[in-house]
Amino acid sequence: MLLLAISALASVTAAPSTGIVVHGFHCNAPRWEEVVWGDEAAQRLGRLPHAALLAWQARHELQAFICGSGASQTASGSAEADALISLLFERLPSLLSFDAFRGVDLEALEALLRRTVIADTESLNTQQEVLAALARLSRLGVQRALLVSSPTHMPRCLRDASVAAARLGYEGTVLASPCGTSWTEETAVVVEPPHRPDGGASAALFGLGTIHHRSPPPRPASPLTTPLSRPPSLSSPRRCPRLRNHRDREREAAG
Repeated sequence: MLLLAISALASVTAAPSTGIVVHGFHCNAPRWEEVVWGDEAAQRLGRLPHAALLAWQARHELQAFICGSGASQTASGSAEADALISLLFERLPSLLSFDAFRGVDLEALEALLRRTVIADTESLNTQQEVLAALARLSRLGVQRALLVSSPTHMPRCLRDASVAAARLGYEGTVLASPCGTSWTEETAVVVEPPHRPDGGASAALFGLGTIHHRSPPPRPASPLTTPLSRPPSLSSPRRCPRLRNHRDREREAAG
């Protein structure tokens, strides 16, 4: 659905220059091959085929095809990004196993990807990936960034991309295009700070229970304003013991 929406958008707009950001996946994570390549039998595109199809659809505007990251290495010592790129070109002919690639000129696609592919081996997490990618696309004058990752990872990609775009002053458009594979069947949980005055009613509407607006923690008192302990009451004075000095000891010795 989203793939078709992006394709339609590309045909309606005035062909903005495009960059694709393929988020990396830890080389030792479970279901690595399924996540990054997909399931040909079930016709589910992984991150790489999904991104390659987007690249073909935006082939006249594509300026960069960025793969991340440097967060992990293969057993042979290849960085995460390099492992993705190697797998992409090794299995390029197998893309025809996916029905979505019917009619795609694989030779032209390979030439396009080799011309635009970039390995980001410096980034170590999602936040760094989007920051580095948007900075690079900004320098290239790219007007549209397409983020590709698993559905369960995409909310965090968008969150970090929003922060990165604001920090960099990126003036282009950031779009998300989740692939068809993930390492878990669970859905992502998005926690948004409450902002509606009818928090309880809106929570009940969506079956979330009661939302309690938590007050901010009290600010620590300044040392200058911290009340001191209450002094002893003057109505019941306590006699302090008298300190003995050398004259006391002399009198005791003489007596």
